[in-house]
Amino acid sequence: MENKIKICPVEGVPFGSVQFFDGAVQAGFPSPAEDHMDMDLDLSSYLIQHPSATFCVRVEGDSMEGAGIQSGDVILIDRSLTPDRGNVVLAVIDGEFTVKRVDVINDKLFLIPENHRLKPMEVAEGSNFQVWGVVTFVIHKV
Repeated sequence: MENKIKICPVEGVPFGSVQFFDGAVQAGFPSPAEDHMDMDLDLSSYLIQHPSATFCVRVEGDSMEGAGIQSGDVILIDRSLTPDRGNVVLAVIDGEFTVKRVDVINDKLFLIPENHRLKPMEVAEGSNFQVWGVVTFVIHKV
């Protein structure tokens, strides 16, 4: 099965501003928040550090559900960031796109799923492998 992705550049995406409640909100007992409605949050500047190097992709599959990335979610990927151990990345291996966590084990590069039913993928020497960018945010409906 060939993975297909639809790349959506974020440059010029009109995220706009939304009302921002300045202060933490408890996930338990509700508290009035009207006293904290004093500023707007520009989602573009909050979500996107490098606009010309950032794009979004819709995720299919459940390999990263343990990392909070579900099928149907939109992920933001920053190509300007250098991937490090433990980062979640969008990679291409032998022509297949995948979203996985990067790790080095015994001097070998692995792409690690966040689903206990799936096994890590070793990036074998000679594989056609490239990291397209580091996943910086996940957007999904609650």
